Amino acid sequence: WAPTPGPTVPELGEVRPMSGVRAIIADRMGRSAHTTAPVTLHTRVDATELVAVRERLKIALADRLGFSVGYNDLLAVMVARCLAEYPYMNVRLEEGGIRQLHGVHLGLAVDSERGLLVPVIRDADRMGVGELATRFRELVARAREGKSLPDELTGGHFTITNLGMFGVDMFTPIINLPECAILGV
Repeated sequence: WAPTPGPTVPELGEVRPMSGVRAIIADRMGRSAHTTAPVTLHTRVDATELVAVRERLKIALADRLGFSVGYNDLLAVMVARCLAEYPYMNVRLEEGGIRQLHGVHLGLAVDSERGLLVPVIRDADRMGVGELATRFRELVARAREGKSLPDELTGGHFTITNLGMFGVDMFTPIINLPECAILGV
């Protein structure tokens, strides 16, 4: 009898230092995880009417926009209007206190080859579905192509991150400092 060889240990790959956007992302997420008090609330909702509204808007706006309105577009419109209506959530954490903000600059998390980026739709509370959806697609395309302008990735007041398309039911997103809250869908 001869012993069966065990599994081989894979060679460790090379370590590549983080720089640029990836280093900034890692730093901010690390600071957020260590300096904010994470509070996660889970709520299941009946989205039957949301699905119906999306279907109607897909038909009504498809020719004009050239694409179908998505759930992220509708969530962004709803969140932007809620932040305008409930301004105590439209704030930033700063040294010495909480700054009340004017306008609603909404960040939408986007996975890219450079890491997780958060393009910001400025004055989202003043946009209709079509305008917001068009702007969102422009920002996402530039982020994924590595062509975002610096001011497109800064100045957010609140972020939405959606993992539903990956079959995720619940998760705890990390707040994008200096923002004070994030919505994980």
